[in-house]
Amino acid sequence: MIIKNKLYFFILANIFFIQIAIMEDIKILSYNIFLRPPPVHDKLSDYKDERVKLIGEKVIPNYDIIAFEEAFGSLNKRRESLIQYGKDNGLNYHYSDASQSICNLKVDGGLLFLSKYPIVEKDKIEYPRGCHSDWLAIKGSLYLRLKVGNDKHINIFSTHLQASYDEYPTPDSKSVKVRMKQALILHKFIYQHMKKHENEPCFVMGDFNVDGVRPPEEIENKGWYTEKANLKDKNLDVNAHSNEYIALINILKGDLDAVPDEYKPEDVPETPLLGTNEIKPRFNIRDLIYDFQNPNVHPITTSNFRGTDKLFEEKCLDYIFELTPYEEICYNPDNREEDCKTPINNDMQPDKTAVEEANPMLNPNKQYKVCSAKVEPYEVDNPNFKYLSDHFSVTTTIEL
Repeated sequence: MIIKNKLYFFILANIFFIQIAIMEDIKILSYNIFLRPPPVHDKLSDYKDERVKLIGEKVIPNYDIIAFEEAFGSLNKRRESLIQYGKDNGLNYHYSDASQSICNLKVDGGLLFLSKYPIVEKDKIEYPRGCHSDWLAIKGSLYLRLKVGNDKHINIFSTHLQASYDEYPTPDSKSVKVRMKQALILHKFIYQHMKKHENEPCFVMGDFNVDGVRPPEEIENKGWYTEKANLKDKNLDVNAHSNEYIALINILKGDLDAVPDEYKPEDVPETPLLGTNEIKPRFNIRDLIYDFQNPNVHPITTSNFRGTDKLFEEKCLDYIFELTPYEEICYNPDNREEDCKTPINNDMQPDKTAVEEANPMLNPNKQYKVCSAKVEPYEVDNPNFKYLSDHFSVTTTIEL
C-alpha cells in the first residue's frame, strides 16, 4: 500500500509540474474601429450600430486580449454593447478611459480593453488637450497587468495619439509637435509601471498616427538620418522608415539623443504620476508587425472603408511594439568593441545554448515567445461598406 501511495503521489506531482510548464497561446488584437461619438459621421452614414454587431460576431470571439481605439462612449451605448459581446465570448474583464462631460466640450478618448484574463493592476493617463478636432477628445493611454495561468503576467499598454490632417505633415506642424509630446508622456507612463515588472512581457499598441512608410520627399532627399544620425541600431534602417517613425521609436525608448531637433518633444513638467523628468534609454523596442513581414516593410493599415473608387491615404499608422529592458543593439560593421560599451544586466541575457536560432522572436528572458504578428483587414460582404473600419486591425499571438 505504501508503494502504491508513493506511486500515485509521484504521478500526481509530475502531472502538476507538467501543467505548470505548459505554454499558453494568447491572441492579442489592436483595432481602431471608427466608432466616433454622435453627431460625428461621414456625409452619408458610418453604419456604426451595424458595424458594432459585426465586430461582436466576427472579431471579438477570435481573441483573448483586445485593445480598441475609437470605441467612444460619449452620448451612446456602443461601448457597453462591445463589453457585453466580450462577456458573451469569455472576455469577462474590461477597462476603459474616463467618461467626460460634453458640457465641458469634452468626449472620452475612445480606448477600451477587453480581456479573458483577470486584471491585477490597471491605470490610465490623460494627455494634455490636442489640436484641431482632436481637441475635443481627451486622449491618453491605458495600462493593464493581467494574470495568465499560474503566476504568469503580461503587461499591455494602449494609446491613440494626435492625428494629422495633411498627407505628409512636416516636423514643425502643430499636430506633429503634439504627437511627439504625447509619445514622451507615454514613455514615462510605461516606465512608471515597467520598472516594477521588468522581467515580464510588455506590449504597447494602438493607433500612433505616425506613418512608418518613408514619404517621397525623404526618399529623394535621404532625410536627416543619412548624414546627421550616429546610427548603431541596424533595426532602424534609414531607407526603410520615415523620419517621424524613427523619432517615435527613439522617444518611446527614452533615447532623446537620437531624435532630431525638429522632432524633439517639448519638456513635460514633472508630476507625481509620472514620477521623474529624467529621460534616458530604458527599453529596446521591436515593431512586431514590421518584423513579421517578409520582406520587412511597413504594411498599410488604413482602409478604403466604403470600397469605392475614391482615393484614400494609404498609411501605416497602427502598431504593436514589444518592449524589453534596454541594451544597446550595436550596428558595428567593423566589429570595433569600443563602439559598443553599454552596461548590460547579464541576468537578462538569453542562454544562447537554449535559444532556437530559427526563432529570432524569443525574448531575452525566455519567458514567452512571439509566434506571429500580422495585419487583419476584416473585409465584409456588405453593400454599404467593404471593411469593418477605416483602419485594418493589427494582431499578434504569443506563447506564455
